Amino acid sequence: MSAVAFAERPRFARQVSAIIAREVRSRYTGDALGYSWAYVTPLAWIGLIYVTFTILNRASPIDTDLGSFIMSGVLPYLAFRYQVNASIRAKAAYRHVMLLPGIAPGTIHFAIVVLEFYNALLIYLVLLALNYLMNGSFEVHHVLAWLFGFALASGSGAALGYAVSANASRPDSASRVMAVVLRPLFYISPIFYVAAELPEDVLWLLMWNPLLHAIELLRAGAFVSYQSHIGTAWMPLGFIVACVVAGRYGETKFSGEIAPSEVSPE
Repeated sequence: MSAVAFAERPRFARQVSAIIAREVRSRYTGDALGYSWAYVTPLAWIGLIYVTFTILNRASPIDTDLGSFIMSGVLPYLAFRYQVNASIRAKAAYRHVMLLPGIAPGTIHFAIVVLEFYNALLIYLVLLALNYLMNGSFEVHHVLAWLFGFALASGSGAALGYAVSANASRPDSASRVMAVVLRPLFYISPIFYVAAELPEDVLWLLMWNPLLHAIELLRAGAFVSYQSHIGTAWMPLGFIVACVVAGRYGETKFSGEIAPSEVSPE
């Protein structure tokens, strides 16, 4: 390792820390509930699906309590969704900062990814603890396998967000497009079902969904009685690599550009 590269490390760490601190302040400061808002969306989604399961008299397809099963689908999906939205939002929020010398777009994206992964993982752990207090169940059988599946879900969202934001000249348009894309993704990912319940012709199509594999691997690590013969890490990993390559291409192509509608009038 060269002396220059070694010297760059402290500056990179300071930049990442500054970006994370700015994000936390802008999102949670000045509100009475503050960071508690981060738990509102997952709790609402989990509660809605729980009530729906109860009304339909549908039990968990895995040998576990219903709350643990629903969390194992909703929370990795939200981790994916949060990363996509945060990456696209960051391009608009930091568009002028990216033009400064010494501030690489990759540094900003890395800081956003770290923050979103930490937030989503913390939410999952807190809800697991609450479920344990309420139901006496803490379903994480194999920690590393569970964490790997969660990281694949979060990483796939981060890579997709990076690719979209890097290749979109207008972040507002990209946000609207991704909002449309993420809605059906909720239904074609095994959030409130397991992949083995799907007909083979449907499963063959959905096997191209990286989130399906991430959730299946997470559940295999979380539940001692569940083994997935469908989930594989190669699909989300390949998806991440493809998105990163597309993002690097977009960064090169649109380097130094700001969308016309976003340039302040003189």
